[in-house]
Amino acid sequence: MPSSNPPPDRFQREIDDIIRLAERRLEHQSFGYRVRRSTRRLSGAMGGFRLNLPSAETMGGIGLALLMVAWLLSLVARMMPIALLLQPWALGIGLLLLVLAILKSVMRGRGGGGAGGARMWRGERVAYGSPYGESFLSRLRRMLRGR
Repeated sequence: MPSSNPPPDRFQREIDDIIRLAERRLEHQSFGYRVRRSTRRLSGAMGGFRLNLPSAETMGGIGLALLMVAWLLSLVARMMPIALLLQPWALGIGLLLLVLAILKSVMRGRGGGGAGGARMWRGERVAYGSPYGESFLSRLRRMLRGR
């Protein structure tokens, strides 16, 4: 005689669906989602113009290399007059690339996979907290911090 209870994995799937919908709703309320949506609309209005920058690590490395080239050009400026023309350009482009790399790195960390760039593994958020809840000391710290 078959039981009238649905299988437990069906319950788990329904729970996962509810959690996924709740997370999506929270994401749609976030500031980052609104910014992404407005920039997507703006890029659609601009006819698909998209500036693809290299990774933050690549830009930072090239920026540092250009700063070193600018420094070397400033050392040999007396021997080679063309170095006086190239040095400010290398310095400016190097600084610009470093600033862009830092900005891209910060923005990537903020907008990553969820709130605060949470890490994902097999589709689940990785929580680094204690699985047993808050400890007594951290609860005490939190209560004292509230004063």
